[in-house]
Amino acid sequence: MATDIDPGEVQARVEAARRGAGADAFVALTLPADFDARRLLDDPQGAGVVASYERPAQGVAMIAVGEAGRVEAATGDGPGAVGEAARALLDRPSAGDLPGLRPRLLGGFRFNGATAPGAPWDAFGAGWLVLPRVLFLATGESNAMILAPSAAASDVAALIERVQRAGVLDAAATSTGPLRVEQPVDRERWLASVATIAAEVRAGLYEKAVLATTQQVAADAPISIGAALARLRENYADCHLFTMTSGDATFLGASPELLVSLTHGRVRALGLAGSTRRGGDAEEDERLGAALLESAKDRIEHETVVRAIRERLEPATDELLAPNQPQLRRLRNIQHLSTEISGRVRPGVDVLDLVQRLHPTPAVCGWPADRAREVIAHHEAFDRGWYAGPVGWMDGAGDGEFAVGLRAAVVRGPRAWLFAGNGIMGDSVPQSELDEVQLKFRPVREALGG
Repeated sequence: MATDIDPGEVQARVEAARRGAGADAFVALTLPADFDARRLLDDPQGAGVVASYERPAQGVAMIAVGEAGRVEAATGDGPGAVGEAARALLDRPSAGDLPGLRPRLLGGFRFNGATAPGAPWDAFGAGWLVLPRVLFLATGESNAMILAPSAAASDVAALIERVQRAGVLDAAATSTGPLRVEQPVDRERWLASVATIAAEVRAGLYEKAVLATTQQVAADAPISIGAALARLRENYADCHLFTMTSGDATFLGASPELLVSLTHGRVRALGLAGSTRRGGDAEEDERLGAALLESAKDRIEHETVVRAIRERLEPATDELLAPNQPQLRRLRNIQHLSTEISGRVRPGVDVLDLVQRLHPTPAVCGWPADRAREVIAHHEAFDRGWYAGPVGWMDGAGDGEFAVGLRAAVVRGPRAWLFAGNGIMGDSVPQSELDEVQLKFRPVREALGG
């Protein structure tokens, strides 16, 4: 049974902390370990949730409620351009039970910040980081909330009451009915594009291009964000779960791919490229994994990604390390080749600097990047928006974590736009690539109710 919290007592704790530290201070208060603010995600727009970021297997969850401040990227700017403004938002004293607990900004950026948004991304812009009025933060070791100076103590008490009234969401019982496909993948366009790109790679025009596609689905009632997240939590606990909301649209997903994290000077990045399906039993699964590790096409694709990450990180780091052989990263419906790259950053480098250096990796764009962008613009007849862009968080010390916005969809009421893509190499087979991209739609389509 969950520990009851007296909202009035919380309000009094907030007011006492502010009397001691001043009205312009952040206030960080501890919460019982079993207090689960993720219940606010059952109705994120009703609760005022603007963003969330989770690592379920690590017990990490951030739920951002309300907006106390925001930094926005201009069209043509990358994530690094907003770093100074982001740090200024966080440069305030802190008080409460955990005065050393740093406030955080949550947000993300477009895949291609140089282009203007199109539907369904109209409300998202080139990118933004938001300072929550109230941030609920579970780290796996502590459970707390961080209040911005503009967060009223009475509003915080109301949020506590809302969480405790919500109960536990039964995702299995929360269904919008079967999803129907309103706009399927354009098969003929996809097959022709894969064939053209593969031929150009074989001709030596570039090494790789990542081709994405989209499909639109609909239900008979508004799609439940909370139920979708509950299903993703259950089935993809090792992934980076996220929601980013603008207007009536929510971008959500369960990404298997870390772009970069920075913690006390230590940087981690993940090279993830090359994939195959999971087997129907353990023997077939092992056979498929072994074949992936031995696949020349997939190993070349993977090594291109790892090489690019190393080259981009080296000027900002010391002691950069990466194993010579990839590992298998197995998810519920797919397995990938994976290599972790780590090192120590040089003084003055923050997580947004690293995001700027790494995005987009060849895993979501291609190589060389400038040529691959041209190929993408020619072959994709839709706006990627924030799909395949960086999503995550940063704090006032410049630490943070950003994942790549994959296995994702935009949800607006009863409709959703799903996105998925594949790396195309010289020996890519069009039908096989179509089969693989359909496989990548599955996690979010099933989570949304399909």
